[in-house]
Amino acid sequence: MMGTMIPTFTRLRKRSLTMCLGLMVFAAGLMAPLTALAAGDDVSEIDARLEGYVPTVILKDASGNGLTIFLLIVLLGMTLGVMLINAKRSHLD
Repeated sequence: MMGTMIPTFTRLRKRSLTMCLGLMVFAAGLMAPLTALAAGDDVSEIDARLEGYVPTVILKDASGNGLTIFLLIVLLGMTLGVMLINAKRSHLD
C-alpha cells in the first residue's frame, strides 16, 4: 500500500508545483502592463524620430504597381521550381 502512495504523492506535488509556477508566470505577465499603465500620463504627442521630416511623402509620376507584379512573378517561379523538383535528385549526397 505504501508503494503506490509515494508515486501518487510525488506526481501530485509535481503537478501542484507546476500549477503554482504557471500561476506566477501568468500573474507576472498581467503585472507588466499594469505597472506600465500606472507609471503616469506623461506621454508626449510629438515623436522625436519624426522631427524634421516632411509630413507627407508622395511619389511623383508613380505609374502603377509593375515592381510588385514582377516580384510576385519571381516568387511564383521560385515556388513552382521548388514544387517541381524531382524527389530523387533533391538531396545533396
